[in-house]
Amino acid sequence: MSPLLFWKEWSRVYRLTYLICLVLFVCSLILFAIAWAQGLNNVVRWDVLSELNELPITLHTFTDGLLDYAVSGKAYAVSEQFVASGMQVRPGVANAFLVGVSVAFVLLMSAITAFDRIRYLVGMIALIVGLAFFRWEMLEVPGLEGNYLFLVLTFLFGSVSYYFHAFRPDFSFPIRMVAFGLLTGLVATGLRVLSPVLFPGLTLVSYGMPVLLAFSVGFIFFIAAEIIAALVWLTSTGRSNDDASPDGSRRALGINNFLLISALYLINLTLIWLKNTKSIDWDVLAISPFLIYLISIIVGIWGFRRLVEQQDVVSFRDSGAYLYAGLALLTTLTMAYAFATANDPLIEMFEDVIVYTHLAMGLFFVGYILLNFWPMYRQNLPVHRIMYKPKRLELSLFRVAGVFGVVVLLASGGLITFRQAVAGYFNGLGDLYVASNEPASANAFYQLALEQEFQNHKSNYALASLALSQNNQTAAAFYFQQATLKQPNPQDYISLSQTYLQTDLFFEAVKTLQRGIRVFPNNGELQNNLGYLYARTSVADSAYYYLKSATGNTSRDEVPESNLLAFYARNPKVLATDTTLATNTSRFTYESYQANALALRLLVNADTTQPSQPEWLTGDRAKDGLSVGRFASLYNYALATPRPDTILTSTLQRRSAEPVNQDFTDDLLLARAVAEYNSHNHQNAFGLISQLAEGDEQNGSAYRSIAGLWLLEQGLYRLAAEQFGNNTDTTSTYYQALALTKAGDPALAQSLWETASRNDPAVGAFKQVLYDERKPQSDLEKAFYVTYRPDDPNRGAYWETIQDASLKTVAGVALANVYLDQLQWRNAQLMLSGLPNTGQISDVAVSLRNVAAVRLSAFRRSVGSAETMAKQPILPQYEALRTYWLGQAYERTRRIGEAKAAYRQALQLAPLNAQIVTAIAQIEQQQKQAKQAYDLVLTALPFNEDNADLLKMYISLCLDLSLPDYASDALGKLRAATTPADYQAFMATYQEKLASIENSREKFLQ
Repeated sequence: MSPLLFWKEWSRVYRLTYLICLVLFVCSLILFAIAWAQGLNNVVRWDVLSELNELPITLHTFTDGLLDYAVSGKAYAVSEQFVASGMQVRPGVANAFLVGVSVAFVLLMSAITAFDRIRYLVGMIALIVGLAFFRWEMLEVPGLEGNYLFLVLTFLFGSVSYYFHAFRPDFSFPIRMVAFGLLTGLVATGLRVLSPVLFPGLTLVSYGMPVLLAFSVGFIFFIAAEIIAALVWLTSTGRSNDDASPDGSRRALGINNFLLISALYLINLTLIWLKNTKSIDWDVLAISPFLIYLISIIVGIWGFRRLVEQQDVVSFRDSGAYLYAGLALLTTLTMAYAFATANDPLIEMFEDVIVYTHLAMGLFFVGYILLNFWPMYRQNLPVHRIMYKPKRLELSLFRVAGVFGVVVLLASGGLITFRQAVAGYFNGLGDLYVASNEPASANAFYQLALEQEFQNHKSNYALASLALSQNNQTAAAFYFQQATLKQPNPQDYISLSQTYLQTDLFFEAVKTLQRGIRVFPNNGELQNNLGYLYARTSVADSAYYYLKSATGNTSRDEVPESNLLAFYARNPKVLATDTTLATNTSRFTYESYQANALALRLLVNADTTQPSQPEWLTGDRAKDGLSVGRFASLYNYALATPRPDTILTSTLQRRSAEPVNQDFTDDLLLARAVAEYNSHNHQNAFGLISQLAEGDEQNGSAYRSIAGLWLLEQGLYRLAAEQFGNNTDTTSTYYQALALTKAGDPALAQSLWETASRNDPAVGAFKQVLYDERKPQSDLEKAFYVTYRPDDPNRGAYWETIQDASLKTVAGVALANVYLDQLQWRNAQLMLSGLPNTGQISDVAVSLRNVAAVRLSAFRRSVGSAETMAKQPILPQYEALRTYWLGQAYERTRRIGEAKAAYRQALQLAPLNAQIVTAIAQIEQQQKQAKQAYDLVLTALPFNEDNADLLKMYISLCLDLSLPDYASDALGKLRAATTPADYQAFMATYQEKLASIENSREKFLQ
């Protein structure tokens, strides 16, 4: 028979059955390793707590060539810290564990039925006693209260077991296993259906844990000598070497090597024992007891086979192999469950049991080998072949001695191992009642666990979690502090720090994290949180150090990396030293990281390219609610996007309407207003800003300032003045004065200039120049005077003395436009031809000059010249005017189709511009499309109620659509918007058209 793959010699059905058992065993080892590696992470997860930080930014800048205007706003940076969750209880893990225990039970029951009578009775008694202590009455099955359910189960399994043992011993193991498996499945299904308790699996596991521990401890003791037995095989079996005898014999390692290796192994166990009992405090490299257990249980597969076959007590194939597999599965899963629930008293108990049993049994097994097989060892004979056939003393005697040795070792530690087992049992019951939402009972059991082992981590952390759920920060801090005493974890320090933050003990929170880093110097979560706290202070270098250190030390590097970007954003001095920090921001698709990258972009305001869309906006995640990171990334993206984006505006509209996002509603409305403005939907943008200003008294002035500057940029000066007039700050007063001045009403603006200039010498200088208190001196003052004092026919003299090429161009264009308004196209032409060269002036000045040149060409009905000048460089903000004047050139030369197309293009860029709307409405009216023209005018009219031409068009269209009452109401506004002569001239046309309409109506009625 093959010594390694011994099952290959079995029949197919036995081989398949045993391989299934081995697969289950390997799976249990894998689960054990995973749970062991995860540690506290099995029940405490890392969460991320996000915080929004407002950053003052410039939303938008524009210039009229003389003065610069900045639309102020805010961006959002996201700072994040790791937080540890409360102790979690997962009933699903208990259910899975119970399934594994059931499989082990099936294997044990099936194996026992093949034993002889005495061993069968002993085995059944052990299993029945185990069933009795599972507390079946806690399932509260109706009609089976008390011990009745236990009696029913004993009868079912006992009768089937006895039938196989006494009447059908000829049945093969697979048949017995299938029978017990079906019976176990039926019982489990019935109990699940009949039991009214919420978590029957967790209930059975929690109350039955003492039984599982007893079987596990017994099995660990049973395999405690397997490593020494494996050393016997290693040192007594022959091996090939160059000095082999001529007859082909193989030399063994011998007794000396056996003693040396065994001594090293036992010394390691002794050091672990001394360290666990605090007898020594050496920093020694000792093998983990659980690694020793894994080695023991694996080599025990072959060791137990050797024991069974040499003692010839039971059939290894029919029962021994499956008995070992069942006990190994049960013990390994029990340990895995202890790790999966982070029940550290049970984990420490298993550590002690493994060390004590392996040390005691190891010593006695070495004695057993030496007493019985010393001579054979000296003769280099294969001792392992008769290792369990002693000539002097039986192995059972040494096992009994090993039991006493284990008891002595337990007593040397003050029975702490037993108390840890009890504490672990109470922790399990506490978990049960946490899952059942009975915090009072859970608290009581955790307290009982603390009475057995007051420093155990599980109980302290669980009690802290319960205190947090009841908002008892003081109690939570106490228990978190207790949790750090014996087996601290990074989660303990972070949770303790959070409780201090919740009670405004900021420096205590910092000190706690510092203590945690001293214990866990490479823990990224602790480093990130300490950096986060330092970032809230003026200690910028420490914040940067810890945030930078955290990168690479966490499973979520995007969090400290995101915090670094937020740190840069909140510290402009750091950003000013290295502007590349704001550009190298494409490493992660994490929402908060992308939000902070966009915030940096908005702060630096140097990148005018289209930003990348946040990744979460595409795919299924776009349907989820807005987290802090997602909101900030969406909001910042809307502010940073310079191009029209209809998808973005619809997304913002939908998000702001969702009840789940109500905390972000105002900011989403502002972002939508910005997106609508950038998409040239100015009416919607102004409507949203007005809605925000009316609904938010605290921030209303900021919203009105944004609206006022946007109106100023669009040339809607009267409305801009009204918006600024609702604010009381000096800056708004200055902008109101400037808006009225641009609207051609310096008299009304004079008092506002007086108010705005009281504490601002620069504004005072403009006021003095504008109102002839002194002559303009600087180039800017001269250009300002030339532009805004059209009533002075001698202002050209000031223009000629301007030295700055850009300012001279801007002022010259203003003069040229006045000449064109007065139909003096030759003077305008002379003025434009006398402007400085293009290479010496700013882009704004170039754009203004080129637009004026297109206008002049339109005035002269020179389409070719207009088209040529329209192709010259012009900034986007002047494209609407360029296209409008090009349309004027087409219209004046009777090219109506091209004119209409040009007007339509201009209207898309400036839908509220009165000149553009009037021009396209006039063409629509001429083409008998009065309704379309009326809709266009009606949209722009509320923003241009002081524009005479638009009012005239509106009145005319009202008459065309048989709306004389609306036309009559608009006459009053027209009277206020134009001169008396112009009004009287229009009235003549109005009366004539009104009479024509009346005549047509009378003819129709006849």
